[in-house]
Order: sequence, then C-alpha cells, then structure tokens
Amino acid sequence: MSGRDILGVIDSAVGIARRLAPIAALAKRTELRVTGLFASGLPSAAGFADLQGWAVLVDAYMTARREEAAKAEVAFRQEAGRLGLAAEWLTREGELTETIVALARLHDLVVLGQPDPGADATGLRPEEIVLGAGRPVLLIPYAGDFTDIGRRILVAWSGTRESARALHDAMFLLDGAEAVTVFEVDASAGEIIPDLAAADVVAALVRHGVEATAETTVSDGTPVADIILSSAADRTADLLVMGAWGHSRLREFVLGGVSRGILQEMTIPVLMSH
Repeated sequence: MSGRDILGVIDSAVGIARRLAPIAALAKRTELRVTGLFASGLPSAAGFADLQGWAVLVDAYMTARREEAAKAEVAFRQEAGRLGLAAEWLTREGELTETIVALARLHDLVVLGQPDPGADATGLRPEEIVLGAGRPVLLIPYAGDFTDIGRRILVAWSGTRESARALHDAMFLLDGAEAVTVFEVDASAGEIIPDLAAADVVAALVRHGVEATAETTVSDGTPVADIILSSAADRTADLLVMGAWGHSRLREFVLGGVSRGILQEMTIPVLMSH
C-alpha cells in the first residue's frame, strides 16, 4: 500500500513527543513522511484604536512566535529522528487556521491537536479546517496519551456523503485493524430511497478484505455525540472515524450538532472528513 504524506500541526516546543506519538503509531501501519508545520497566527486587534499601539503589539507577538518556532523546530527534528520518522519542517507567518487549510490541501492527512479550552490562546478553529481543507483531519484530544491508533476502530455511520468520505479516507487503517465496528444511531426507516445501513457498509468492507461488525441503536433523546463516545469507550476503541457536518453549516452552528459535540468532548483520536 502506498505511503502517506502527513501534515502535523505543531503549536509549541512543549509536548512535541506527545504530538508526534500518534504519527509514529500511524507509521507502524503505513509508510509515511511527516511535515511539521508551525504557523504563527496573528494577534487580535480587539481593544486597539490606534495603529501605533497595534504595530507595537504585532512586533512583540511576531518576535515571540519566531523564537517559539525555532525552539519547536529543534524539538521536532530531535523527536522525529528518535522515532525514525522521515520528516521535514515548515514555518509560516500568517493567520493560523487559513495557513493550515491552505497547506492541508497538499497533503494526504492533517494531524491536529484539539485546543485546550482552559489554555489555548491561538484562536485555532478545527471545525473550519475540517470544512475547508478538502482532506481528512485526524484530531488528537488535548488530554491523554495516544501511542497506538487504529487497532480497534469505531466507524460512526450516517449514510451521508461525509460518512462515505470518512470511511474511504480511513481505509488504510481499517485494513489490518484488530476490530472494526460500524455504528449507526437512529437508522432511517420507511424512506422512499433508504440510506445505506451499517450492515451494507460491513458487506462492502468484507469485499475489501476488512472484517467488521454492524451495530445500531436509537438515541431516544440522548445526544448522539454522547452515544457515539460512550460506544467507543465500551469497545475500548482507539480511533473514531466519522463524517463532519452532514447538515447545513448554519444549522450546525445554531443547534450544535453531532460534529460539534464530538469536537468538544472527544476522548479518543477522531478522523473526520467533510
């Protein structure tokens, strides 16, 4: 199977080993090259009415970020070497999310840390990266260590285009996994053209040589995101695969939605595609 060209987003020199551990786990499953990306981001202009004050802030901010980028590169190259990863490094100065989205389009997979709501000050917007990159995004929870990924996989299936995209984007991990469960919540019934069910997905996976099982349940008022994460915990899954934003972006923004719930509450790595 061909290798993967991975973009790993690095936000600081601290925690490089933890950030590269999931990528090293992927390297056990497929040949890959990782490019570490440090994007500076830009300071907020809120509260600045004069250009001089804003210019002073930008200068101080960029000086600090350049120093952090240099430290992060050293730490990244050392840890990548220790892990035996083929690695390159990029530093870009510009708006954080837009920079990641642009460079993601030149890679097979983006590995991105979930922002820590109690500590993150970068303004990173993972949902916009998932929506805009056109590539699958592997999100790593800010809490916990993840040194193995893709042995026990839960595929959250909803019959949508996004679900299909995620399923096929994850095929290089599904092939060879110890256990794959295709999990469906509130399966449609009585439709003129019914959605493909979890059992249909399993049959397709078997044709690809992937052993899998199908399970379905009903939400009965419980948030679907909670049901999915609970199911993942029950199966000691180490990876969740799912499509993102099956409804309109406006509806997701107003009502929350499964995708947003998973992004906020994830407990294991999540491969999302849109």
